[in-house]
Amino acid sequence: MVITKNHPPYFAMVPLLCGLGASACTDNQPPANGGCVPDPATIDCAAGDASAESLGLVAYSCTGTARPDENPIYLDGVPQGLVCANQGGLGNDGTQPYCCSALVTSCAYDPVAICDPGTYGYQCRGADRPEALNATVYCNQGVRDGDLIKYCCSGSRQPADCIQSDSVGCSAALMGWLCPAGNVPTAQDLGANKSRADLYYQLCPIPTPASNPNYDTFCCYTPGLVPIGGTCLQDMAVPDCQPGRFGFACYGPDTPEQNYPPMHCPDPGSSGVSAEGYPATLYCCDFQ
Repeated sequence: MVITKNHPPYFAMVPLLCGLGASACTDNQPPANGGCVPDPATIDCAAGDASAESLGLVAYSCTGTARPDENPIYLDGVPQGLVCANQGGLGNDGTQPYCCSALVTSCAYDPVAICDPGTYGYQCRGADRPEALNATVYCNQGVRDGDLIKYCCSGSRQPADCIQSDSVGCSAALMGWLCPAGNVPTAQDLGANKSRADLYYQLCPIPTPASNPNYDTFCCYTPGLVPIGGTCLQDMAVPDCQPGRFGFACYGPDTPEQNYPPMHCPDPGSSGVSAEGYPATLYCCDFQ
């Protein structure tokens, strides 16, 4: 029998196992890294006007480094685990509160994910983002890794770096953005509208300085579906590509016009390296 701590019945089965003489069980002795117990009496997992029950969420209190979603399993490569949102800091008793999906999902906690401080990783199979499975978690734009999509998430909403703005003055086919200088819009900045952020990649041009020198504006093409086998990616470091034009680095023989039909590249590509330092053919294109 395989028992994973991220499945709710685990907590109910511990006393039974101990009663059968399991050597690892002792009275009131959690695992070395801590343990988790359901705690709906002290943790409120409601979101807005929706109750925890209607959202399909369960509250947990955890000690040490334990999480309710740790130790997921994979069935034929499909993740099977809970999706949990950490709720603020430690409680007065030193426990960490979590709000978790009541049912096992197609996402799995990823303890080795490289995420920013204060966030933690999941890898999911399918179109559902972690937010679709737990309304109290917030995640960035997913990154594809084979058949899985990887996310960095938190129970606290992360502020958007860029703000979508119709006042930028873009054409009807493009989306306007206002960003602090040095930042680039991403689909995760769309907030509640980012449900397809992992399938549709926003293409943005070289930034145009705003009237406030601390900000840049962008007119981005959304969505830009990357075709299967397409190798042309956005590159804002293409030499001599002017503000408002779209820079690309292509790692294969295809061109931006083949990958993204609205693009027109009047000049032939030039050999160079991508912004990440890989050999590529560089293009500077216009949206038509």
